Amino acid sequence: MKRTVLAALAVLSCVPSLSEAYAVMWGVLHHLSGKALRDGLDFWAGGFLAWHGRLPVLFDAAAYNAFLGGLYGHIPFHFWSYPPNYLLLAAAFGWLAPWHAVLAFDAFSVLALVVMLRLAGKSWWLVAAVALSPVSLENILEGQNAAVMTALIGGAVLLLPGRPVLAGVLAGLATIKPQLGLALPLFLLRRSRPAFFAAVLAAVALAVLSILAFGPKTWVLFWTFTRPAMSAVLLTGKPAAFANGLISVFAACRFLGNHAALVIQLAATVGAAAYAATRRDAPAVLILTALASPYLHDYDLLGVTLATALLIESGLKNGFAPGEVILLFIAWFGPGALPWAPQFAHLTPLVLLLLLASAARYGRLNPCDSSQVQPNSPALPAGPSPIQNPRKSTAPG
Repeated sequence: MKRTVLAALAVLSCVPSLSEAYAVMWGVLHHLSGKALRDGLDFWAGGFLAWHGRLPVLFDAAAYNAFLGGLYGHIPFHFWSYPPNYLLLAAAFGWLAPWHAVLAFDAFSVLALVVMLRLAGKSWWLVAAVALSPVSLENILEGQNAAVMTALIGGAVLLLPGRPVLAGVLAGLATIKPQLGLALPLFLLRRSRPAFFAAVLAAVALAVLSILAFGPKTWVLFWTFTRPAMSAVLLTGKPAAFANGLISVFAACRFLGNHAALVIQLAATVGAAAYAATRRDAPAVLILTALASPYLHDYDLLGVTLATALLIESGLKNGFAPGEVILLFIAWFGPGALPWAPQFAHLTPLVLLLLLASAARYGRLNPCDSSQVQPNSPALPAGPSPIQNPRKSTAPG
């Protein structure tokens, strides 16, 4: 019965995204592919220009938009917003036609997410729920990379206990979108030194590989063009198509002025990173990665959706706190509804904080409570144990 209700709610939650999918299909049928591709057009263009040795076009806004306009006519403003190591991923699909590249990348990304969740021992029910969630559909409709980023960051968090080196490598690869991983370094350093050093080595290796593939000039152009352009999106709110969709702590506080918003975001980022270092439960760390990022869009909440699914899984086993079911439904449903109700976007940090409180409760439910000794148990009263640890044991005294 519970699964039937959950399945019905999951289908209901997808209605806004399915309506948006209809709008995308309408655009394709009416020869508006340039608009329908959305951010997928940037992914394809980066790979295509890399294949053809024309990467400087990516770092010249006028030349880049002229290139895209020559293909699709008048389309919304675009510019390349990723570091050069992301081009290694884009180039793997850049030899395909635009729609083929985007759809192939979508399939690859969802497959990577599914494989990661199965490696982490998650049930097919949870895997299917996350892969078909509203934010996952929104990510596909936007032509974005949230599925592959959730596979990397979620994998770093979920696989850490059993596969620390693999977890570290996944965290290092997540530097293709570094603003989403700000809470990970201290978390990895505190939890597992091998994972931390594996992450550093993977990140460095990825950067070196991008230099060998595309030349050092791409990093210079990224630093002199892309970095200040993305900073301007935050500070000036222009172009509006980029800035108006932001749902970070900074975006929510920007009405107080840039300086105040920056201070609040800095506090949120530092606090989230420090708090993540103290946590062992995956939902809290995944939520903290979102709170730590100053540049966050609705599709970037797929990691939070994974955290929500884990909280629901825990609640089904251990029971829900009063009002928790409503909160979890809002967290699940909200990202797919935000494109239709952007006036609620700045409430996202509040929802994340409430989810974090729920995750703190989740963390308290996981450990076995050894303080409740059953009748006739051999456990002894408080005090030193008469059973000595074997020689060379690493067990705590």
